[in-house]
Amino acid sequence: MSDKLPTRIHPDDRKRIEASNQVARLYYGAPEAQSSLSYYTPLLIQCTLPHSDPKARDWKRTNGDFSLLISSGVDENLIPYGVPYGSFPRLMLAHIITRVIQTGEKRIELNSHFSNFLKEVGYTGNFKGNSRAGKTMRDQIMRLIKASIAVQRTTGDDQRGGIEGAQMLLADDFGLWWDFKQPDQGSLFGSWIELSDRFHKSILSAPVPLRTDILAALRKSPLAIDAYMWASYRLYGMQQTGQDQITLSYGGLQEQFGSGIAEENYRMFRSRLKHALTEVAKYWCAPNSDLSQLRYEFGETDFVLYRSPLLIGKAKPKAQAAATERILTSRTFDTETRKKARMIAGTWSVDFLQNQYFDWIEAEGITPKDPTGHFFAFIKAHRKRHGETV
Repeated sequence: MSDKLPTRIHPDDRKRIEASNQVARLYYGAPEAQSSLSYYTPLLIQCTLPHSDPKARDWKRTNGDFSLLISSGVDENLIPYGVPYGSFPRLMLAHIITRVIQTGEKRIELNSHFSNFLKEVGYTGNFKGNSRAGKTMRDQIMRLIKASIAVQRTTGDDQRGGIEGAQMLLADDFGLWWDFKQPDQGSLFGSWIELSDRFHKSILSAPVPLRTDILAALRKSPLAIDAYMWASYRLYGMQQTGQDQITLSYGGLQEQFGSGIAEENYRMFRSRLKHALTEVAKYWCAPNSDLSQLRYEFGETDFVLYRSPLLIGKAKPKAQAAATERILTSRTFDTETRKKARMIAGTWSVDFLQNQYFDWIEAEGITPKDPTGHFFAFIKAHRKRHGETV
């Protein structure tokens, strides 16, 4: 309900209608605005950025046979900028990715949209001119856009196996502008980033929707932000594959998250993760409803995540349509979907099942709205036809 009456209302009726609206607001309460959405990429949820400055030129995280490697770019004097770290680059990436989902464009303007996003996630300090916050923001942006990202998957062992991977930059081109002589000017007025084609496609392939208000509430803790993103991502995957729970070792989670805690100190990591998830659970509530339960359990050596209510449904139609078009055109699913498919494929080859699936839908003239979920259902039906228990 808008408080402002449209101009087409006749002047004689405006006071009467406004009085009625005031009575309605007193009786029913003011309508609650829906929480705005932000988006992130699974690439940096499966393996995260560091929580604090690693003070190194390179950064590596692993998740099973999947590895993420980030290398610093250098300035004009060949001095490394460093690896992006902390909450700020996570929230900047959320803004960049969200703008891609909203517009589909590769060029992101860092002007009023970015300023509004900073305010929305709780950064209300002075980011203008030569302020300390302004310098920090520019430093983190340079770390992001100059860094190179590599993903790699290994199979087999030293005797027989293989490696597959890809390398990309976040941005192909950029322009950053500031003017210390005009401190009242927005510190990045007129600045822009042109995303690389590969990173742009990876964003559109499988965006993870998140609540912007929860990102704002957790902004002081990179681990809490990571835990929220991770729980949202894994719970959606569990819903897709029909899993009721997943059990993970603390060592595996420790390798995945960017805490920087030594492997032998898993108890310290467990304690910090427990505190972070406690913070996340405080905000695990659906819009306009009571608190929903985020269900998990900390054991001595393993962590269990149980199927819990999702805070957000499906991705925005535009993002969903772009992902669907990419899958159907390329006749292939992304790495994470194939990884989930292996969990329900039994002894069947995922490559074989994928080819069979696309041959079938093309022969039958089927255009699924959700190819990923449709593919998982196809695998289960295929196994049942061959007398296997799924």
